[in-house]
Amino acid sequence: MRNKELFQSFCRLIRLDYSLFSGLGVFLSGLLAGDLFGFQPEYLVAFLIVFLSAVGSFALNDYCDFEVDKRNDRSDRPLVSGLLSKELALITGSVSFFWVILLSFFLNLLAMVLVLASLALFFLYSLGLKKIFLVKNVLVAYAYVATIFLGALVSDGVLEPLIVYFALMGFIVGLAVEIMLDIGDIKGDKELGIDTLAARFGLKRAARFCVALYAVIMILDPLPFFELIDPRLYVDYVFLFLIFIPVFSYFFTSRSLIKDQSKNTVFQLKKRVFVTMQVGCIAYLIGVLI
Repeated sequence: MRNKELFQSFCRLIRLDYSLFSGLGVFLSGLLAGDLFGFQPEYLVAFLIVFLSAVGSFALNDYCDFEVDKRNDRSDRPLVSGLLSKELALITGSVSFFWVILLSFFLNLLAMVLVLASLALFFLYSLGLKKIFLVKNVLVAYAYVATIFLGALVSDGVLEPLIVYFALMGFIVGLAVEIMLDIGDIKGDKELGIDTLAARFGLKRAARFCVALYAVIMILDPLPFFELIDPRLYVDYVFLFLIFIPVFSYFFTSRSLIKDQSKNTVFQLKKRVFVTMQVGCIAYLIGVLI
């Protein structure tokens, strides 16, 4: 295998784009909290912690989910396609988690406890917690919350109202995305007896539940313009204009999901939601900075 192909396969294993997005969430949270000014080394440490946590979680998840991914014909996964070995995934996950533990000792006590507790949950998630009904979805959604909280706690140990609000939205979106992905994986999940919302109640009901969560986000996203959650966003028309871009995107995503719950549609919508989340983050960031 050429070096370029090997590198691309490794990037798919660790979901480089998602891992980087997760890590950058620390800086976003620091800016939303009003805690990040210029270069602060603790934020670089926190970025590395979140990035490596995501890398390790994705690698271990692919290692543990090898049989499930084979049943679901996930040829996009480098372990299933045979481009990378299971041993490499296990080593990547283990080394990443080891560095997360070491780096956590450079944070303040509250942030360190959050990191270590979250890491333990993510490790248990990979080993078997994800097989429990809805626990998988909740834990992945919690990862969004942990990242946002870490970005606020790493500097002063205080959770500002906007941070709590933003973390709540992150949890809801994360939950919706994970349930949506279960719709795409229903074939293999049923064959292996994995209990998901889609497997237990059917594709249509799972899709409706996702749409309900997206509807909540469509309401919450622009709410800081109308309610005094943070004075920097209150009656900020630039923020209002920008935030309606992701709102409309969630609307069209919901409409597509209700019409079609096929595997191809679900994974196309996953990419759309990922971009939508980035646009939403940018809208909030611009809102608090200008």
